[in-house]
Amino acid sequence: MRDPKRVLSKLLGKEVDLAPYEATGEPLDLFIEVLREVVKCRRTLCWLVDSHGLDMAMSPQTFTQILDIPKINYIETATRTLEVETISLKESRQESDPVTVGNLNSVLRELYASLNEIQNVQQKDFTSLLLAQNISAENFAAAQKACQSLRPLKHQVTGYLFSTFKAARIEKQFKDSFPDASSHPLRNYLDRIEQELPFYQACMKTNQKWQALELDTFPLLKENELVNVLENMEELGGLLWNLVYKQSRIKESLALAGIDFTDIQTLFNPALVHINNA
Repeated sequence: MRDPKRVLSKLLGKEVDLAPYEATGEPLDLFIEVLREVVKCRRTLCWLVDSHGLDMAMSPQTFTQILDIPKINYIETATRTLEVETISLKESRQESDPVTVGNLNSVLRELYASLNEIQNVQQKDFTSLLLAQNISAENFAAAQKACQSLRPLKHQVTGYLFSTFKAARIEKQFKDSFPDASSHPLRNYLDRIEQELPFYQACMKTNQKWQALELDTFPLLKENELVNVLENMEELGGLLWNLVYKQSRIKESLALAGIDFTDIQTLFNPALVHINNA
């Protein structure tokens, strides 16, 4: 880089004294590279928040709720005798303790696995979801009840010949709950809807698992956004890994800028650490 001081001044602001950064003896070009990656992290986070309400810059209180998930709560660490010890974060941290980059990475990894599992099942078994436009946790029971009520009315030989009015009433109630579904009349799509119901139940379990983040998978299905969310989460995880990998060579510079890897707010909150897009 020809003039790292000029670039650094643009990133941190002209009012920032660069002499302390030079005095560290750390590579300014690497520091600049890391600052730009922090900007990319913030941009990716903004997309997740603005598009789908997924705020990965979680508060300590939110992270404490997420610790109900065993794979995030329990971590393995090496003792002085090099033995592996399993620690519960619920028991070892205070609720007000800041969320570390390591904590965030574990959340990203587990959330990615949850959403990726849904996407894999959808791509394999449900390339076209009949109820995707209207399904929600609130009206799932209506779909389940309609199927359970309609199924017994179909005679093996005569079909719905002797239960026409009752079947029509059920189908009207179903259509009221799912006006945009491509599954009317219900009797013609009953088998397929019954096959979809367990998938929606799995989605609701995922929503429940991640209720601390207010995750709702149903809008992601409706808008066909699972792929985009997963791609952005993967990008964020990759950027964080790069930051962790590089930070050991520029610890003093990061500290001068106010970036602390034991508190993700310093990475994501521009009010704490201002970085220009340069």
